[in-house]
Amino acid sequence: MTSQTLSPAPDSPPIERLTYSVEESATALGVSRPTIYRLVARRILRPVPGIRHKRIPCQQIRRLVSSGEMHGLN
Repeated sequence: MTSQTLSPAPDSPPIERLTYSVEESATALGVSRPTIYRLVARRILRPVPGIRHKRIPCQQIRRLVSSGEMHGLN
């Protein structure tokens, strides 16, 4: 998985993404949206607290992929 960057303005340096939406997390992991919600319910993924929409830290997605914990979670 490659790190995505955003460019806020043409003259500004790119900014590394820190979180993914549930949809982006599902796409990055190759699973469905309900699977992401199951991973959150099981506390395997922990969204950023205190915001309305769930945002999953990119670091947690990378950790999950590198640990091999994805096997059998679908």
